[in-house]
Amino acid sequence: MKLLLIDDHPLFSVGFAHALSQAAAGVEVLTAATLQEGLAHAAARPDLDIVLMDYRLGNTDGLAGLRHFGERFPMVARVLISGDEDPALAQRARAAGASGFLGKSASIAALVTGLQRVAHGDVVFDHAALPVKAGATARQLEVLTLVALGHPNKRIAQELGIAERTVKLHVTALLEALGASNRTHLLVRAREQGLL
Repeated sequence: MKLLLIDDHPLFSVGFAHALSQAAAGVEVLTAATLQEGLAHAAARPDLDIVLMDYRLGNTDGLAGLRHFGERFPMVARVLISGDEDPALAQRARAAGASGFLGKSASIAALVTGLQRVAHGDVVFDHAALPVKAGATARQLEVLTLVALGHPNKRIAQELGIAERTVKLHVTALLEALGASNRTHLLVRAREQGLL
């Protein structure tokens, strides 16, 4: 399965691409920071299966990006991904020609399952297939991803544009939610639950 992830947040893009390629055999993930860069990648890769586009994409609306991509590459399945998991947005994505809508709070395992379904010709708009494991919020999952990359709280705070104290609160909440005693144990428990 060859994917193109178009997302203008470099840390999420790299981390997500790495997580996807580690979670399933035979998954190749290309990344682009802009719609134009994504279109150039797609033009150079006729074997592309899916384009995964972020809803908030710099100056470009992800829905408009989906339509534009569909006009240029109608044979490539299009999926919108967003931290805003409003069912109304999922319906707007469907209307823009998407084959699926995936929430960023879903576990990597659930995202891979959703993408595999799209690659096999299904449509994925059912939120039930994308649960938020252990009651973790989207922000907590972002923090968890950065913890897994070995970043200290100060660096995580800088990357996410939040206070270091807020990072500590998120880490504490994750430790409690997953029954972990420290950061290392947290990563073990997170992997067991499919969060990483």
